[in-house]
Amino acid sequence: MTLSDIKNYVYRRTGTNSTSFAAADMLISLNNAMEHVESKIRPYFSEYEFTRFTSSDLSTGTAAPKFEQNFHELVPLWISYQYAVDNERNNAGALFKEILLKEKDLVSWYANHQYRIASVTIASPGVWTLFDHDFTFNDQVIIETSGALPTGLSTGTWYYVIPLDANTFMLSASYTGVAINTTGTQSGTHFIGTMTNPVMSMREVNFY
Repeated sequence: MTLSDIKNYVYRRTGTNSTSFAAADMLISLNNAMEHVESKIRPYFSEYEFTRFTSSDLSTGTAAPKFEQNFHELVPLWISYQYAVDNERNNAGALFKEILLKEKDLVSWYANHQYRIASVTIASPGVWTLFDHDFTFNDQVIIETSGALPTGLSTGTWYYVIPLDANTFMLSASYTGVAINTTGTQSGTHFIGTMTNPVMSMREVNFY
């Protein structure tokens, strides 16, 4: 969900538009909502630092919250809820119930995925470094970043581990697949999350 999506979501849930919900007010509400959502994450992801959005970010509209994308909806929900409270709307209670349910899932996600700081090289293939990672072949991991990943990698995608030694490994997009090449540039801090509650994946099985 980009900032443009967030604005449109808020307009729809509050019955407002760019005139009745001024950009300056939207920016304040956006950053307040981000700070609240991040406060729920921080006990499990303490190394992550939230960077406040600017008026330029809001007008461009292409930036997006850096935390797990499945929970981006929490930001416009909080903005919509606060607007409803401030303007004595009768839907404030319903919005708050939505928030509580999604926050429960958000906290569960970060509590279960144990994100740790890791770095990756721009190379063919890209090599990750994470001290004493304890991964075995084909373990599944997921990536988040406070900046931008190199080309070849994406946030919110599960990858398979190819261990090299106790502190380094490569990633594959498929089970027992080839290591991923990384190109371009990168920025910020990258985080690797593990699968404490593994999801099922389809694998070839031979029956004799």
